Amino acid sequence: MRKSTYRLYVLCLSCVLFLLFPGSSALGKGIQPEAVKGILDLSAWNGEHDGLKNLDGEWEFYWNHLLTPADFTGSLDSAAPYAPAYALVPKVWEGQESGGQALSNQGYATYRLRIHTAAADNGTSMALYVPSVATAYQLWINGELAAANGKVGTSKETMDPANFPKPVFFHLQGSETEIVIQVSNFVQRKGGLWESFRMGVSKDVMVSREKEIAFQLLMIGSLFTMGLYHIGLFLARRKDKSPLFFGCFALGMGFRAMVTGPTLITYLFPHIAWEFQVHLEYLSVVVALLMLIMFSYSRYPGEMHRKVRDWFVLALAAYSLFVLLTPASIYTYSMLAFQVVSVLAICYVIYVSIRAYLRKREGASLNMAAVLVLLVLVLNDILFYNHIVATGDLMQLGMVFYVFMESVNLSHQFSKSFARVESMSAQLLEWNELLEVKVEERTEALEQSNTSIQAINQELVKMEQSRRHLLSNISHELGTPLTLIQGYVKAVLDRIDEDNHDRYLRLTYEKTVILDRIISDLFELSKFESGKIRFDCQAVDAVAFFRSLFDKLELPIKQEGHSFAYIDKADSLADKQLIVWIDVVRIEQVVMNLLFNAQKFTSVSGSIHLIIENYGSLEKGNLGLRVKVSDTGNGIDDDDLPFVFDRFYRGRESHKSRSAGTGLGLAICKEIIEHHGGTIDVESKAGIGSTFTITLPAMVDMEGEADV
Repeated sequence: MRKSTYRLYVLCLSCVLFLLFPGSSALGKGIQPEAVKGILDLSAWNGEHDGLKNLDGEWEFYWNHLLTPADFTGSLDSAAPYAPAYALVPKVWEGQESGGQALSNQGYATYRLRIHTAAADNGTSMALYVPSVATAYQLWINGELAAANGKVGTSKETMDPANFPKPVFFHLQGSETEIVIQVSNFVQRKGGLWESFRMGVSKDVMVSREKEIAFQLLMIGSLFTMGLYHIGLFLARRKDKSPLFFGCFALGMGFRAMVTGPTLITYLFPHIAWEFQVHLEYLSVVVALLMLIMFSYSRYPGEMHRKVRDWFVLALAAYSLFVLLTPASIYTYSMLAFQVVSVLAICYVIYVSIRAYLRKREGASLNMAAVLVLLVLVLNDILFYNHIVATGDLMQLGMVFYVFMESVNLSHQFSKSFARVESMSAQLLEWNELLEVKVEERTEALEQSNTSIQAINQELVKMEQSRRHLLSNISHELGTPLTLIQGYVKAVLDRIDEDNHDRYLRLTYEKTVILDRIISDLFELSKFESGKIRFDCQAVDAVAFFRSLFDKLELPIKQEGHSFAYIDKADSLADKQLIVWIDVVRIEQVVMNLLFNAQKFTSVSGSIHLIIENYGSLEKGNLGLRVKVSDTGNGIDDDDLPFVFDRFYRGRESHKSRSAGTGLGLAICKEIIEHHGGTIDVESKAGIGSTFTITLPAMVDMEGEADV
């Protein structure tokens, strides 16, 4: 898939998330006033035009007191029965002070805020968006009980926790509105008003709430859809487990999205227990992180260390048991440790993606970008839930972005596999068509000749025999790897020896590579025979050309431990250059093929020589160049020597080697040399070595100039 297609996917997803992200339309409103010593002055604020207002700042605060509006007798300006302290909202209790006492997140308290509004707004229908309050509350507006979540109590036994946001509606009465809220928490690590309250006209609050719910539904629907889709892919093709891990990762993040933000799970299951809801919130993230590690390992097993993977799996599995077996009042205090492990895990996944990218693994660049975005938004959520920033819960955005990008990645991987199969089928079809064309051309040539009927019949019989022999060889060469592939695939499908499934898949891939090489070689041979190969010949200084080939190949051959030498036996031609008329690319292909074979069948301590010499004379008109590739390798048996240039022929030593070729390389070399008007021969002794000799017609440069 082209990079421009990737960019289009990213752009479309980013636009959708920007349009649906709740609160995005409220950005850029400017700095708004904050409460000071329990009073928030909104007399200059117009709810119809200025949008929602955060009720942030200093609220009156009464620690270890559960007060009602009746406890604040007289006018709103009169002295309260208790001397108030002032607490920042939004902020958890821990880290604040009341009466010189450092507060804990375990306890109960009363908050009070008085809001001054313009007299002209009297009677306006308003709404207060109450966010998640840790962990139970009762709320009064202008002396009337307006909302409650759970049951407020003075101990863990007397309170009933509940935690989900909701809007509360009221009318402005006069120019001052009083908000009193009782809060208690004895069940988790955070307590108090840790998120901003928002106030505005009723329709604006409802629109904001509906956008938030719509956004959350989009996130949940996207995550569940992609999760179930990839699990379905795994069920249809179980030998590749990466879609299973990816699908479980998406489902885990979908469950987390249901119990955070607007907490949509409470709409589906109104009577769900708060303790179960918090368990689901923690466990869904742990499972998702575990699946992320397993998915990354399944995609890039060569880049991720198995022991590191096992360490993360063990740590996350142990933490899951800890969450399952302990109440929220215990395991919620482990959040910081889990966040550290999460960041380390995602950073390691990024490290694996970078290694895969540097090694040019398929889809690594897109994977690396997706994980980086995920890491940034996870870090944002860690800071948000630790009350360091107030940007909101954004990890679900990162989840959807990551899941979307990896879905594209996996889809591209599947489509590329099918494209490879189609390409191989097309190559086979093209080769078959070329073979049919060649038979037709030969048949037409025979029909047009003036030879006798007997000669025509003999030629046809010979061609038919050659065709049958060629097809027999092709069937044999293609049939062997195909049979092995069928066996490996059958073993995987029947779940035989499951511990070796990865090995079977590697063997299957190696056999498809062999098939591809056979088809490519056959295709090239067929083009030689049909005359469709064009040679770009030029006059070349023979000695300089072959010397340059030696210089190019000297280092890689010597790095394998072989002794490699260049021997120039060309006689002096009165300081004239020995010129050959060749296609330099094709001749280089021949020499490299011979050197590769010499290297493959020569032990590390053996030697290889590239020898150049001329023969004949200019006066007699038989001047030529002789190029020899000599080695001290295994040699060729006498029985095999007459057939080394035949197609598909492989000697005994080749059959012993696991890296043996297709038996077409020397046939291609022979075609190339014969098209240059030369010859290629071999001399060999088993156990002593082999010498392949190429002859090419040559001439002398009388002007002393030639291309090299």
